[in-house]
Amino acid sequence: MLQSSFLKNNFGKKTVLTIKVALTCSIMTFLCALLCYYYLDIKGVIFYALLIYSLANLLNLAIFFKHKRLVVTYNIMSFLAFLVTYVTCLYSGGVDSPFSTFLVLIIFSGYATNVFYGNLWFVIITAAVSSLYLIGMSDYKFINYVPESANNTFNYFFLLFLIILLGGVFGRLMSKNNDLVYKSKIEIAKRNEEKTVLLKEIHHRVKNNLQVVNSLLRIQARGIDDENVKLMFKLTQSRVIAMARLHEKIYNTKDLRYIDVNEHFRLLIRDLIHSYNLDKRIVSKFDIEPVKMSIDTLLPLSLIINELVSNSLKHAFSNVDSGELFVELKKVSDVDSRYELVIGDNGVGSKSCVLSDVVSSTGVTLIKTFVRQLNGTIESLREKSGTNFKISFSDTHTK
Repeated sequence: MLQSSFLKNNFGKKTVLTIKVALTCSIMTFLCALLCYYYLDIKGVIFYALLIYSLANLLNLAIFFKHKRLVVTYNIMSFLAFLVTYVTCLYSGGVDSPFSTFLVLIIFSGYATNVFYGNLWFVIITAAVSSLYLIGMSDYKFINYVPESANNTFNYFFLLFLIILLGGVFGRLMSKNNDLVYKSKIEIAKRNEEKTVLLKEIHHRVKNNLQVVNSLLRIQARGIDDENVKLMFKLTQSRVIAMARLHEKIYNTKDLRYIDVNEHFRLLIRDLIHSYNLDKRIVSKFDIEPVKMSIDTLLPLSLIINELVSNSLKHAFSNVDSGELFVELKKVSDVDSRYELVIGDNGVGSKSCVLSDVVSSTGVTLIKTFVRQLNGTIESLREKSGTNFKISFSDTHTK
């Protein structure tokens, strides 16, 4: 009990499994060596091979506690098992020896390490079995140290050894290990679900806090008579709402990493049109490919759209009764997740470029900052009527 507790506290599940298998194989091989010598009268190479393996494998296990390199210990154990099994087969009937079945276990142990060692042992064991067959077919014969009178008993005990090793040791330990893995997966799934709920709750609280900030700004703006200052408050409110809308969208979606762009943009622009409460008929037209983006990309992109649409609502439709807003989004490259966003209106337009270096408003500064954050570029489409912009950017957070 103390030894088992020590192993569990100091090593991982795979290491504990390997140590138990190595120890069991050494003990059983040692008992088989004694059985061969005292009961079956097998005192030649077979006895010494089994005895050497049991002692060498115990030494290998003892050295492991010094260097703690599991793969090295595992490979030495496999090599010793192969060497002893092959020699024992040669001196106990060749390919007809019951020991030949143990060679298959070495392939299994190789794949238990990794694919490379599994493939390596597959080639080696195939060559070894073929050599046993060819030696048996040739005129050269190795001495069979198993007396004819003890042949059936020898076969019985080593087949029994194989059954115990496969069922009683490998089977039970692997079953126990699989149970532990299954329980671990359930625990991990449970924790991930808890984290997802917690993360969604955080986004919900952030959204609520942003709405509180928006309400405070609205209340503060009521006592101000200066229309320019009121407009500044309204612009700030729209930026807060844009962020709150995104956090609300994350809270209501199953995928916390990527957000449906189409629906998000529609709700964002609808809120902007409603907040400006223009006495005009404003129609929004969307041509957005069905894509999803990470929140790290969508947040600055939402704020860019907020600034450009707000600019259109303030200036583009001053002398008309109705107007249109356009939003187009398409993916132009799958290699670096490159996108192209076209946004604008069919309003009166502007003689000067909104993004000119001469203009130094807060909105323009924010737009340029967020475009740089997206590793993108923005340009004014002067050939189209109204005010229109094309933004090229990458969603670097998408894998």
